[in-house]
Amino acid sequence: MVNPQSNARFESNARFESNARFEIVLWRRSALLEGNRRSQMPLGATPWSVWGWLAPLLFLIVGGIAFFWAVEHIELTVESSAAQVLVDAGIDPAGLAFTANYRDLQISGDLPDTVSPQMVEQALESEKSSAFDVRNAVFVADEPIVGVPEFARIEVSAVSDGSMITLVGVVPLREHEDSILSAVNSTGLLVVNNLTVSGLAPDAEEPEEQIAAFGDALATLTPDSFSSARLSIANTGPVTGEISATNQDAASVFSEIDGDDVSVSAPPLLGALSISATYDGERIVLDGTVLSASQQNRLLTSAAGVVGFRNVVNNLNISRLDEVVEGAEQRIDVLAAVFRTFDGLISGDAFLNDTDVTVNGVAVDENRRGSSLDALNAGEDVGLRPGGVITLSESLPIAQQIDLLQVELDSLAEEVRETVRFEFGSVTLTPDAEATLDSVAAALQQYPQPVVEIGGHTDSSGSAAFNVALSQQRADAVAVYLGEQIDPGRLAAIGFGESQPIADNATVEGQEANRRVEFIAQESF
Repeated sequence: MVNPQSNARFESNARFESNARFEIVLWRRSALLEGNRRSQMPLGATPWSVWGWLAPLLFLIVGGIAFFWAVEHIELTVESSAAQVLVDAGIDPAGLAFTANYRDLQISGDLPDTVSPQMVEQALESEKSSAFDVRNAVFVADEPIVGVPEFARIEVSAVSDGSMITLVGVVPLREHEDSILSAVNSTGLLVVNNLTVSGLAPDAEEPEEQIAAFGDALATLTPDSFSSARLSIANTGPVTGEISATNQDAASVFSEIDGDDVSVSAPPLLGALSISATYDGERIVLDGTVLSASQQNRLLTSAAGVVGFRNVVNNLNISRLDEVVEGAEQRIDVLAAVFRTFDGLISGDAFLNDTDVTVNGVAVDENRRGSSLDALNAGEDVGLRPGGVITLSESLPIAQQIDLLQVELDSLAEEVRETVRFEFGSVTLTPDAEATLDSVAAALQQYPQPVVEIGGHTDSSGSAAFNVALSQQRADAVAVYLGEQIDPGRLAAIGFGESQPIADNATVEGQEANRRVEFIAQESF
């Protein structure tokens, strides 16, 4: 039989245990938020089973935020750095826009004329750093690109102002760039290298030959040899462009550049007039330099009007240069007018340069003398200084002509002794000797009647016979030179050897004084 009290306790205990279990479950759930009835803090005694599902949730939330921030940061870095990467590669980024999708970059806009999309893409993809690492760079064109060179072509230009040379364009391979730089660096000019290497196989048939030809052309551009230059080489064809040389010598070097499409210019050399004419009564001999064929023809025609073309000896050179002094044509006209008055002279000579005109001669009468002087003095109208002496053939008695001529010859005696000298054992006149003898000839031309004895003298060195022979040969050399300007029949050469000293041969100074040539004017031989 069952005891009722016992049943009551059992029921009471069952309610207690049931309530206790309920209370424990309630505490475990509510404590997560607000604690339990025993005043415990939230999570203060949270079982490890709760942390098992709470920690991964927090990690996913934080990781997602970090991921999206990192992607956005990388895209901003790629977009903001792309322009500088292109600048470093020698490409102007103006007009280009950049849009990044993580490490993929899209480029749009207008390309520079000498830049292809492949060049831009290659430059961006080749830059690898911690901040900038593009996997794929793609250029997106709104419209077809016009005027952009084909990839792998050779398109190079060099521009210089005479002190610095700038290289621009595209070459296929790095060795092509190195070859061009080596040639330019050899010139000594400052170099700015804006070349781009496409990195693609060249499509030219002979790219190395093309690059070598361009390098050879650049190597000629040395400092001070040119004022400006612009040279180019394309995928095919020769080197083209233009060079402004500083002078004609430099221009001749540049003209050897391989190819007919390089124009070379240089300031013209300036030419000077230098003309002499000698008239002996039968023929006129012309020597010197004129600037043009027209000037030469005018002088020949004028001289031929006096002696005929057969008796004109033309030794004129034509420089074909621009005049160094303005008015060359007018100066030639003055000399041509002087030639036309030679028919009133027994003999004469004329000289013209850029500043002076000179006429010496012997006129047959006063009227003919006046005509020659008028033609000579007309040179003043074109800026020339007239000079020279025109005498009359019968204006003075021969005795007076002899006296006056001797005065002229004596005034030249000191200069003759200083300059009319010969090397040891030689009978050849020096240039200084010839210049002095020209003055002697001018004096003889002023006084046409006297004859002149040319005496050769030596010091006492050597045998007497040797000295006589040597002095005779030297006197003959003087006579031959003067005979080219005056009538040789007026000259007689005599060798006196050591027989007529004027100083002591025992001294060096005396020996030098005794080695001389003397001129004596007389009526006849």
